[in-house]
Amino acid sequence: MKRLVLIAIAALCCFSAFSQVKEPAPPAGYKYIDSVIYTPVPRINESLAGKSIFEVLPGRVKVHQSTAIRSAVASQVGKNRALQTDGFRIRIYFDNKQNSREASTESEQRFRRLFPGYNTYRTFKNPFFKVTVGDFRTRADAQVALQRISRVFPDAFIVKEKMKFPVISDQVRVTVDTVRMLVPIEPPKPADE
Repeated sequence: MKRLVLIAIAALCCFSAFSQVKEPAPPAGYKYIDSVIYTPVPRINESLAGKSIFEVLPGRVKVHQSTAIRSAVASQVGKNRALQTDGFRIRIYFDNKQNSREASTESEQRFRRLFPGYNTYRTFKNPFFKVTVGDFRTRADAQVALQRISRVFPDAFIVKEKMKFPVISDQVRVTVDTVRMLVPIEPPKPADE
């Protein structure tokens, strides 16, 4: 019995050793790097967008309604196609100086590096460049995030705006995955003489 178990273990070890796939060598001038991808989780209504309740549910339903009701419902659906609601965001940049375009871009990139789980929105409304972040249902949710964000962006404040429907989970805003990327190797820069 012991001999049979040892043979089975040895066979499994051999099979697992041969199952290791060797990564192909990168082409000349390129290298592999690991990268992280952040994907937003689905929003509240995306799974049912554009579908009739009678198409989604099982079974067969026959609806008797006037054309006026059908056209009124279609009109309302058309108005709500944007899938937006009232909510709160945090404004981290708001200025109209000469270099505001570059400064707003840098603020947005810095925020994305430091807080990768939030959506960012950079807008220009004459004469101001603005950067707002997040999609919060309540002012209380925005206030909690503002306490963390204001440590890095001390001038940040809460604004009420139209926003996309917030994500389903308050705890999990994005899914994180790692991928291998093929990137060019930068040639060494010549030394200044």
